Amino acid sequence: MTEQSVTVGVAMSERSSAPAAVLPMRATPGPVPDDPGWAFEFAWDGVRSLAEVGSEYVRLVGRSTRSVTSSYPELAVLPALTRRPVLLDGKIVALDACGRPSLSRLQCRMNLQRPSAVVLARVPVVYYVFDLLRLDDRCTLQLPYLRRRELLEELGLTGGPLVLSPYFLDIDGQAMLDTAAQYGLPGVVAKRADSPYQPGRRSRSWVQTALRRTQEVVIGGWVPGKRGPAGALGSLLVGLPTEAGLRYAGQVCLGFTDAARRELPDRLTGLARHTSPFADQLPPETVRNAQWVAPTMLGEVSYQRWTRRGRLAQPSWIGLRRGKHPAAVQSPVVLAPALPGVPADPAQVQVDQGELAQALALARAEVREQRIQISPHFLYNALSAISVLVRTDPLRARELLMEFAGFTRYCFRSDTRFTTLADEMENIERYLALEQARLEERLAVTIQVAPQVLAVVLPFLVLQSVVESAVYGIEEIPGGGTVAISAVDAGADCLITVAADGPDSPAQADLRGVDDRLRSAFGDGYGLAVDAIPGGGTTVSLRVPTLHPAPS
Repeated sequence: MTEQSVTVGVAMSERSSAPAAVLPMRATPGPVPDDPGWAFEFAWDGVRSLAEVGSEYVRLVGRSTRSVTSSYPELAVLPALTRRPVLLDGKIVALDACGRPSLSRLQCRMNLQRPSAVVLARVPVVYYVFDLLRLDDRCTLQLPYLRRRELLEELGLTGGPLVLSPYFLDIDGQAMLDTAAQYGLPGVVAKRADSPYQPGRRSRSWVQTALRRTQEVVIGGWVPGKRGPAGALGSLLVGLPTEAGLRYAGQVCLGFTDAARRELPDRLTGLARHTSPFADQLPPETVRNAQWVAPTMLGEVSYQRWTRRGRLAQPSWIGLRRGKHPAAVQSPVVLAPALPGVPADPAQVQVDQGELAQALALARAEVREQRIQISPHFLYNALSAISVLVRTDPLRARELLMEFAGFTRYCFRSDTRFTTLADEMENIERYLALEQARLEERLAVTIQVAPQVLAVVLPFLVLQSVVESAVYGIEEIPGGGTVAISAVDAGADCLITVAADGPDSPAQADLRGVDDRLRSAFGDGYGLAVDAIPGGGTTVSLRVPTLHPAPS
């Protein structure tokens, strides 16, 4: 069957004995269940979608039954992979270099009706399947979860852009959540083994536990509550300090105790002012009832992620931070508001160059204000390359600013002693994307990291230093070269190699410092070795223990 023979956009009611407007079943947020009878899946960052697949057609439907088929044309091959008429539930994801679903990578594909060939090549997608709602002409909604998963496995759904999401039985839910944290996944979904599929319902038979991060914020205002005692707190308006002033980061409505809702307004009354302290414009519905305050009081919130608009997603109040000045808040570099409207194609995007220039200036200011732990040579060269693209290719400049934001957040984090290979590789991928934008065809990259070693512990930025050294060497070669990164399980050890073209190792003195850090952390049995072949390139090998907690 050829791609041209696939019929796109066929209505469910015309092809299926299942309900015409099936909505995905939804999970209830909550802690990980600890009683028996549950199966566990990892949560994936992506676009939830039902896939109706026939012998010569496929239709992808989002949460609101809106067709998203044309947005993901690479999934038109599903009929050839399933080989039977099915109705599947899953998530459309984009993978990072370590093979993990990455929402930031997928964002440039979301809502594009007709993605261009450039976008399809740059950000391919994969469909992670985790449920079966119809098989042939048989509706499976009332079958128990475990039986539906058994039927899915019997279909042998592997290959191409189709992945069968794993599930786990007889395992501690907290252990699953800890594993999700180690691998950089957003959380865990627990599903009752005997539960039917309930279309459109948020059921307690499915429980989703999300991993959350924390952020210090500056309080810039508050909104009185609509319920409860008069004058009680409804929400806080919070921001982050930048060179341009206090940038709005979101409205915090959750996490307050009854006592906090009564007491915080009394504390804030003494800081009242008539105008907004935020440098940017807030949503009109937020400003309408806002009580502004001087931005001198700090708090801490937990949140799920940063949105494309540079706002905190699902922030929840933790408490006040006393005895700390607002200027000391670590403000991540976040490219602020996404462009209004949804472009039909990236080539048609009209990017506001003034917005990009402002974001670029903010990034430069962040670099100046932070203690630089990595090469200033790279940081300023990367910003210079982006500044050129602001004029010549604004869309690409915007993408690279997002990469730069993630890179600097990681490098300037407060915990700088140890990290995991997964987190280090994710940041190295950002670094290499920025260097490839600058060096273009002169820098080629290959990455092969075994999934079982992603949780390996490393001293912070040691692998980054080795990769940066390799790229620096290639930069000196007129014709450029290739950096090849690999990590494999070598029994009790993990062997990480960084190979680069070039006549000699460019920075052996710097690499001796890396070796010292590895030996100090893990003992003399571990460390770094350099194999330089004159005129034939250099391979740097790092040997670290596979199972080793972050040293105290």
